[in-house]
Amino acid sequence: MIELSIPQLGEETRNVKDLVFSILTAERFLSIIELTNRIKKNYNINITYQAVRKAIDTLHRQGVLLKEGKKYSINKEWIFKLKSFFDNLLTKYDSGKEIHAFTSDLVKENYAIYTLSTLYDLDNFWNDILKYLADHMEPNEKKIAFNYGHYTWWMLINLGSETKLYEYHKKKGILNYFVFFRDLPLNKWSVRMYNELGHKAKLLEDKKIDETVAINVVGDTIIQIKYPKVIVNKVRKFFEKYKNTQEMSMKEITQISHTLCEIKFIMFKNPIMAKSLRENYMKKYFSKNI
Repeated sequence: MIELSIPQLGEETRNVKDLVFSILTAERFLSIIELTNRIKKNYNINITYQAVRKAIDTLHRQGVLLKEGKKYSINKEWIFKLKSFFDNLLTKYDSGKEIHAFTSDLVKENYAIYTLSTLYDLDNFWNDILKYLADHMEPNEKKIAFNYGHYTWWMLINLGSETKLYEYHKKKGILNYFVFFRDLPLNKWSVRMYNELGHKAKLLEDKKIDETVAINVVGDTIIQIKYPKVIVNKVRKFFEKYKNTQEMSMKEITQISHTLCEIKFIMFKNPIMAKSLRENYMKKYFSKNI
């Protein structure tokens, strides 16, 4: 059973477990005395060695911390189990506000699910979110975004908006990495566009990866898009049909982009999970350690 009383990050707290957890997000392999000293120095708290040891013992027992000799670090297995739990929750959870436009009020919560009714609505909302995140990154957030999906349908709906967004990301110092898991002509065209904009994009044919899910990791924020199969089937057929942009039917892509459906847009901010996802994706798909 996963312990879900997750330590709170980014909030004022005097909970010793939270303080231990927060310190170990920045430094690995610290002893109890080192953690005690860090808490006293960083938080100006007069705390005892025994209180810190008790907090560490609890976190270790819950599987949150890993012990090596006399030193502790955050347990990666716990992170992956937590990720798996949330992945299942996010894709099955059927509530959420139905929206058509972005406002800054929508990103005040660290976790939220929204429902979009068309690909066109999703494209506009998604772009606004990504621009907002670029404008509101904290100084300590990694200015790297990792993105994966299967079909670059948004390029066909609103190319101008997409190029403007990633020119803006480049201006803000955010480097994007894209992976698309279908080696198709329209995807190749999109990959070339992203690379010309100064980002890094590639194709990796892999039909085993769920084509109804897309992922963004932007700084400390994780975005998951869950598409209904009916709209994915329409997009797949379109991408498999056309060899280049000159051949494609604008009437057809317009009809697809305005087809009514239920698309889940899931967003949550978690520095630990974002860091773990980004590092693993970058190592796996770009052979980079960041």
